[in-house]
Amino acid sequence: MHERPDGSLVEVDVHIPPHAQRAVLLDNGMGAPQEYWDWVCGALPDDMGYVRFNRPGYGLSTPGTRYGLEAHFELVQELRDTYIADLPVVLAGHSLGGYFAAAYASLHPDAVRGVTHVVMIDATEVVSLRHARRTDVDRWSHQRMVMEQVFAATGLSVFRPAMNAHQQYRPDINRSYRAFLATPRTWATAHREYRDAQTYPELTSLDCPLTVITAENNIGDNTLHAGIQARLAVISTRARHHFVAGSDHESLLSVRKHAEEVTELIAGEPPSESLGTSWRPSTKVRGAAAESVAEREEEPA
Repeated sequence: MHERPDGSLVEVDVHIPPHAQRAVLLDNGMGAPQEYWDWVCGALPDDMGYVRFNRPGYGLSTPGTRYGLEAHFELVQELRDTYIADLPVVLAGHSLGGYFAAAYASLHPDAVRGVTHVVMIDATEVVSLRHARRTDVDRWSHQRMVMEQVFAATGLSVFRPAMNAHQQYRPDINRSYRAFLATPRTWATAHREYRDAQTYPELTSLDCPLTVITAENNIGDNTLHAGIQARLAVISTRARHHFVAGSDHESLLSVRKHAEEVTELIAGEPPSESLGTSWRPSTKVRGAAAESVAEREEEPA
């Protein structure tokens, strides 16, 4: 647990080896715990440390009394100063965490200093979220989070988990994930974050390399989703846009082979050129033999 100056606590998982040459700071999606980075952290190279954490109100972290971007930026800067110090750092986030990572590097004073790369993983695009307000999609999202809070309070979420339904992490991570989803406070915090996100500013520029990673199979219109994701990649003049074949929004991190592909992009060389006018999203083609090995590795022992 990380104790903040005001006495509140933040649940963190920190691994900075003595020989680390760099680190990655991992920002969670809305309604998701820090444990869901487990496959990513396990696949990082030996010279790369990590910091992952639960935002206030999630897991064991003390609920926040201040909301919004500035409060989050202060927390990220505090974690960097405490655990990463002067190491070069990659900022990576999934879903709403992807927006947070890029917003911190783009909007917080001097935050980009020491940042070698930003990785937005199927990130939330806040303009689209704002435009959806008071539509059927917005009403469905609101209703879902309220119902998940009810299911958690009554114990029904144990039988019908909202996420990680296929339990593809290690057994101890699956147990922790289930406990996280069965906590009513998880869904109250997620609902607050969802409403807050509809007020966040559009990101228009980023002064460091950027990788946008997109799930191939999104709920709804895949073409529309790909176009929205493509808009995120143009905020940096050093960018790439990568699709993970066969993945969806959750399986990007919960399925080991997809998470390892994400890790390669986090730990690899950042892009050095703009997308250009004739760019095409990149993909990694996996052979049948590699798929078979990966599937066997994912089977429970």
